[in-house]
Amino acid sequence: MRISLLCIVLLAPALATAQQPTLEIGRRFGDVYWVVETAADGSRRGGWVAASVPIEGIDRQSLKPVPNASDRSGPRLEIGVREGDSYLIVETAADGSRRSGWVAASTPLGAIDRAVFTQVPAPKDASPPTLADETAVTKTKMAALPASGSPPAIQPTAVSAEVAPPSPVARVEAASAAQSTRKASTKPARLKDVKIRGYVTEFRSPTDFDIEDYRITRDQVFALDFDNASPEITFQLQDIRVGVELEIKGKLNEETGELKATAIKVDMEQFRSIKQTAFVSAPPEGIQLLDGSWAGELRADGQIIRVTNATSVVFKPTAREKRLAAQRQKGASREEEEFEPLRSLDQVTVGMAMTYEGKRDRETAKILAERIEFSNNDLEEGEAKLWKSLKVSLKAAQGLKPGELKIDKVGKFKLLPDPEVQAYVTALGQRLIPAYQRHLPADDPRRIPFQFYVVLDKSVNAFATPNGIVVVNSGLMEMVENEAQLAAVVGHEIAHATHEHTWRQQQYHKKKRLGIAIAGAIASAYGMQDLADLATLVNAAIVNGHQRVLENQSDRIGLQYMVDAGYDPRQAPAVWKVMAQTQGVQATNFFWSSHDNAPTRRSYLMNELKNNYRDLDYASLRVNADEYARIKAAVRAASGNKTRIKVN
Repeated sequence: MRISLLCIVLLAPALATAQQPTLEIGRRFGDVYWVVETAADGSRRGGWVAASVPIEGIDRQSLKPVPNASDRSGPRLEIGVREGDSYLIVETAADGSRRSGWVAASTPLGAIDRAVFTQVPAPKDASPPTLADETAVTKTKMAALPASGSPPAIQPTAVSAEVAPPSPVARVEAASAAQSTRKASTKPARLKDVKIRGYVTEFRSPTDFDIEDYRITRDQVFALDFDNASPEITFQLQDIRVGVELEIKGKLNEETGELKATAIKVDMEQFRSIKQTAFVSAPPEGIQLLDGSWAGELRADGQIIRVTNATSVVFKPTAREKRLAAQRQKGASREEEEFEPLRSLDQVTVGMAMTYEGKRDRETAKILAERIEFSNNDLEEGEAKLWKSLKVSLKAAQGLKPGELKIDKVGKFKLLPDPEVQAYVTALGQRLIPAYQRHLPADDPRRIPFQFYVVLDKSVNAFATPNGIVVVNSGLMEMVENEAQLAAVVGHEIAHATHEHTWRQQQYHKKKRLGIAIAGAIASAYGMQDLADLATLVNAAIVNGHQRVLENQSDRIGLQYMVDAGYDPRQAPAVWKVMAQTQGVQATNFFWSSHDNAPTRRSYLMNELKNNYRDLDYASLRVNADEYARIKAAVRAASGNKTRIKVN
């Protein structure tokens, strides 16, 4: 369900005012202060002023109209009369008590010493209106959804223009030198209508935050939309934090990178309870059994999962084990048959499936687990058939005709005619395969027989099949800048296979009674829109909705595969920066479903690095740009592309 409202800056009626304009110093943010002038008629103008500016140097002409105050309960500093080279400064506390002192006119705002002020009687008349409480934001309250499913009633959100701490650009503009430069410039800004979707990567205030390289600010009037809204999930503008996913429409200043939002959309699905399945790639650490309950923090699925004594941690037998248990205990209840409490970490072995449920903490981004299930991960009969159906056959090159890779139910591909490049990508792929997979015996049915191929295709793409056939297009290799970036893509694709995304997606839709052919599932799961005609995709909207969860998981797991193989994971979001520079930020089918764009992918990866790899020793990890430059040149030569040398 989607609901929307219009956020409008409300201008409150003017309060009683003094006969002369007053100047007040409000909250400090970083190296600037919020300064407001109240005129005799009650109108107000405000702006951010550098803390280094002297009292007498405040440029009142640069202040801009702001909403009138509706709350004067907070402490404030009022600049009073001037006597010679000093100003009378009056401080009014939250309880109404007042202190004052004379301060030299040349004193910077940041150097006013309030400790020397002396107590003065509170005035009998009303004091002049001052800076509004900067955190005052009228909360949006969502009414319960009617039975008809129509949008809930929502009151308009009043957003004060004074709530916004300054952006880095605004801080620079507060300095007199920057003001002079700005006034001298008459060149109009280049504005472009854009729409981006991504995760907040830096947060300064609800009106000033970053998504990837975009600095987001807001118009005084803007649309606020909600997707998948429900009464039990609330979201207010002040709930914007690092990691929150937003869709932004607005005007982009291409010179400064500022995106002034005219519409903000929030998908409320991101705040619901999470249920995800991953596979144990290393013995679990960080939790322990205390008084019959597990507690601690477990690193799994590329993120941190917090376990408390309220978390149910159980062992779930596989389908085969359930049948055996049913034969042994025909009288047992279903729950007794399926689950049993986890007694020891020794029960958890590498390669097991781990399903966890819980909610993501909005402040720390950790998963607050309500339930964790461990189970053996036997290759199911249907999954084994899926693997066998994707048979690979190779045809050798003949003369000038390149070799051919054929994958049953997927298609035929021309192989890049360079053995060194093929060997290079194979070696890189083998390094990225998780250790537990590499160490499985050759005859173990769970072992994925990974194969890596580079094919002649100018499109920027890559994909993997459930049985480990990883295909990399020559166009992708020509786009990425170093070996670590290529490792980010290949690691992502390996994660699709190790985490059984095609099979899980097929089972998901089977439960939804959707008839999806194997080839169609592969086409959808790996972003291969050109293969989608091999099967009918039923209810594509549901497919794409489920797809996001799997792709986010592949991004998380791919980062871990990079680190384990010794690659710098910061090159994963860098792939998407290169993508935006070379392909634009538009929606792409590059190993992702078509409804996302480069900022979405890059901002998600940036947050994953911030949340889960902040203590990583990046100096010990490799990028390997020099060696890759040689391989990249070989790809171009084998593709028949001449290297163009640009002379500056």
